[in-house]
Amino acid sequence: MANANKIPELCNAMRVYQEGNSDLLGIADVTLPNIQSMTQTVSGMGMSGEVEAPVQGQYQSMKLGLNWNTQKPESIAMSGGKGVALECRGALQNWDSGNNQYVTDTLRIVVRGRASEANLGNLKNSSTTDSSNNIEVTYLKVEYNGRVIREIDKYGMKDVSDGVDAMADIREALGI
Repeated sequence: MANANKIPELCNAMRVYQEGNSDLLGIADVTLPNIQSMTQTVSGMGMSGEVEAPVQGQYQSMKLGLNWNTQKPESIAMSGGKGVALECRGALQNWDSGNNQYVTDTLRIVVRGRASEANLGNLKNSSTTDSSNNIEVTYLKVEYNGRVIREIDKYGMKDVSDGVDAMADIREALGI
């Protein structure tokens, strides 16, 4: 019985890499972007009230947060609008009760954007500095076990969900 009752449990381990494969050791956790469509209130004849209609392929600001145990040169330099290219990798732990064993899934998240905030944190004896960075995300790709589940490229006008690009017709209409 292959993966009969594969129950997702937790993120067993994670790593973050800068473009060029530099491992960003010292990151305590990553706050992943919120994907929220831009909306427009639509009302008129043939409708009974208003609808907040999602604008196809258009998204509100997406932010990625990095929380550090202590300050590092990479965290301090990640500021002032500097371009950022990161790859977050996670080993997701599942319990396969049908086979009575653990199964690991791979999560890979690629982010490109600009450093919008660097919080240098606190200095206190025997304590973490709680430094942090915010990245304004302009490109996001989410892969699960090597399969691209979601890809948003704001400057490239690309919005792929499970293999379907919602912006293809729009790019064609614009002659792009």
